[in-house]
Amino acid sequence: MIRLLKFDSLDGVRKQLKAIGVDNAALRLMEGKGVCYGVLIRNCKFYHANILKQETLSLGVDCAVQKNVVTAKVDKSDCLILGDVKRLYKLSEKLKGQNFEFLREIGMELEGRLNRVTKGDFVFRYKGREIFLKDRFLIMGILNVTPDSFSDGGDYFDEDRALKHVEEMIEEGADIVDVGGESTRPSAEPVSLDEELRRVLPVIEAIKKGFPEVVVSIDTYKSKVAQEALNRGVEIVNDISGLGFDEKLIEVLAGSDCGIVEMHIRGTPKNMQKNPHYDDVVLEINEKFGEILDKLKGAGIDENRVVFDPGIGFGKRFEHNLEILNNIEAFKVWGRPILVGTSRKSFIGGVLGIENPKERLFGTIASNVVAYIRGARLFRVHDVKAHKEALRLADAILKEKN
Repeated sequence: MIRLLKFDSLDGVRKQLKAIGVDNAALRLMEGKGVCYGVLIRNCKFYHANILKQETLSLGVDCAVQKNVVTAKVDKSDCLILGDVKRLYKLSEKLKGQNFEFLREIGMELEGRLNRVTKGDFVFRYKGREIFLKDRFLIMGILNVTPDSFSDGGDYFDEDRALKHVEEMIEEGADIVDVGGESTRPSAEPVSLDEELRRVLPVIEAIKKGFPEVVVSIDTYKSKVAQEALNRGVEIVNDISGLGFDEKLIEVLAGSDCGIVEMHIRGTPKNMQKNPHYDDVVLEINEKFGEILDKLKGAGIDENRVVFDPGIGFGKRFEHNLEILNNIEAFKVWGRPILVGTSRKSFIGGVLGIENPKERLFGTIASNVVAYIRGARLFRVHDVKAHKEALRLADAILKEKN
């Protein structure tokens, strides 16, 4: 009998090799051959592409290039390399020894990204805590203390109702409560600093008094709001701007040991959905993540405090959101945990034909389960209990496979 296997991780390969009874030395030699990746390199000079083609073929790896590269009828070509982890590591070593600086840089970058994706524990470190997110997930429950959020605007604008909802989310299994005082729905007008402070600070104080064990994040891009929230015991700053709206925010982050969620956005909430365009949405988001990480590290911030959010619905078209969710693993090349926020969003309504955001629960669950399978580990949701159960089951299935 023959059984076809498809491995998504080195852990899965190791489990199968151990089941066969392979010794440890052979296991280390073979495990890297069981997981394959495609590596896309944009805009290679034709001579770089030809060298890549030669080097990959010498290792038994395929490299697809534009058909006229070999005759030099094109100046540039994208290159798609297809191979298993073990041979990709060998390729990175060969490229690092090349005379061309471009190829040496590709070799170093390839090695680093392979290390982070295949060997990383995806640690999230904040306020003395250290959570390893390679094989587990966290639920971030949404608490919008706003009158105009797209789905629950006004539902928890009253402090008593907000606290009741926090209690419910904790009972349902929320790991983090995310407090936001400004709607960032498409076309939303910005809220003044004083108004945002007036909305969020009393609620944060009440949460910390009534539920001292719960982890609280503040959903803000304003440095003053972040600082005042941190002063009141908030553990995480959730910044939708990717450090782009308030230049002083990075100073606040550097002066704390809080967790940091940095999201990709194109434009501002007011204008972000006015004809957003990308040549390659996944690549462009990843490039921005690299810039954000460099900026944070340049400020002396430990990268293990950082989580990335690709920003579903924030300056993205319908098709961009689907492509992002299908390519979550691509964002893991920075070695940082990935958060997704799909809850009740319009692309789900677009697929299912559901206008009322509160009726998009099943679609939201489906999107988050797919995101978990693809590599996301934090989920910002309105409906905590449903997602906790769905993701626990998905987690059990994946761990059985591995």
